[in-house]
Amino acid sequence: MNFNSREINYIKLFTFTEEQQKQIFKVYDKLCEIYNVSVIDIKDSPLFGFKPVIENQDFVPQICYLVNSENNSFYLYIVIRIIHYNRKYNVRTQEFLEVWGIKELDEDFEYISINKKKWTDKIAEIFSSFNVNIKDHDFKDFYVLGSDQYKTMSFLNPKRQETIKLFPDKDFKLEIRNNILSFGLSKKLSTARALQISKFLKDI
Repeated sequence: MNFNSREINYIKLFTFTEEQQKQIFKVYDKLCEIYNVSVIDIKDSPLFGFKPVIENQDFVPQICYLVNSENNSFYLYIVIRIIHYNRKYNVRTQEFLEVWGIKELDEDFEYISINKKKWTDKIAEIFSSFNVNIKDHDFKDFYVLGSDQYKTMSFLNPKRQETIKLFPDKDFKLEIRNNILSFGLSKKLSTARALQISKFLKDI
């Protein structure tokens, strides 16, 4: 593989194993077949406007792609996820790669969180003051939490509801803070997942 033809910072590459490098380039090549992709400095992306991400020490973004599709743009991040396993006599950690996305929205929607239903009713009741009732019967399988009901409903127009319902993996995490949307899966990096998240960010 000819690294000279790549945009990815050489120093960043040494963070990864050879197998991880191959996986990263495979994802990059596939994205480039569909979108206009540039590798940019993470500091030049909106990531630092999303505090839940940057304050999580077990979630370490390493590479940022600026992805353009027609008049639409979003950011994809190759992230190192650190998992801690507490054993009786020691603590073991494991690292793996994830892909995560961020998109800047045209409006300030304050706080919104959307998940496929899997929490217990008790947990749902804790957040009952934030619950937003969606009239669409087909959207009943999702928990929608929003700090402003009217802004939440404005975000969840029929097109966006359909985009969310069509996402193939039920374990997604969607969160909005003001005008920044964060979306991803806490699962190991794969080309399929990178393409799924990219399509979602383009359509949303």
